[in-house]
Amino acid sequence: MRQYLVATVLSTAAFAATATAESTADLVVDPGSTVTVELVVSIDTSFGTDTDADSATKTLEGVGVAVVGADAPPFLSLAMPSLSFDLGAADFSYEFFCLPIIGCQSLDVSVSNFLIGLDAGGVSGPVKGGNASYPKAPFVSSFDYQVSGLADISGSNVVPDVYSFGTGVSASGDDLVLSNIFLDPITFEIPPEDLPVGVNAVIITANVDLGGITMSGLLVSNGPASDLNGDGQVNGADLGLLLASWGPCSGCPEDLNGDGQVTGADLGLMLADWG
Repeated sequence: MRQYLVATVLSTAAFAATATAESTADLVVDPGSTVTVELVVSIDTSFGTDTDADSATKTLEGVGVAVVGADAPPFLSLAMPSLSFDLGAADFSYEFFCLPIIGCQSLDVSVSNFLIGLDAGGVSGPVKGGNASYPKAPFVSSFDYQVSGLADISGSNVVPDVYSFGTGVSASGDDLVLSNIFLDPITFEIPPEDLPVGVNAVIITANVDLGGITMSGLLVSNGPASDLNGDGQVNGADLGLLLASWGPCSGCPEDLNGDGQVTGADLGLMLADWG
């Protein structure tokens, strides 16, 4: 009986096309990951124009959903319908218009609720050499700010824009891993109506270095249950697993219809998914 089944299925397989399965992972930022934020402030006042930078390294939280074009490396594609990072709060200090004897004009900037996330639609594209790159990825960034010293300003911003974004794509065991994440600098100009007298413009550029973080999550195949070995195809390898479990087999993955045994009914389901 089994020999007859094998011969029948293999003859059918000669006319079946292969298919590549997709897998999905719910990603989180791994513990111990850190992000470095360099905040560059350019200020134009009646004294002139000056620029200074300060940075802070901190932990962060982040989640995302990734869909890869295979069940195991090498991954063929990466789609991310959602991705978000919560950078929390940080304080930065600056010195402007430094002159001998007179000294410098100080400026302090406190940032809170700093969020960065993919906008609606996310990104999708090929994975080449273990990396995925998106030259025009839609992101939205937002944060609240409190400026004091040379100028006293407070407010919040929401910046939707497109940025160059990329990530390494690999696997560790059954997990998908994103690493070496890159995002273009984010620039925001404080609205002129919020500026005090004597200050003409304040431009804040956030260089967010995400290279020090990794994100990971369990890969779950989006393919049919008949793909018993998870290689993205339903073929003779899966048939062999099914035949090896022929008969009573309560709770086993080869029992495709869940009736407690592996029979011709399960074989029929596998044939329907062949390829």
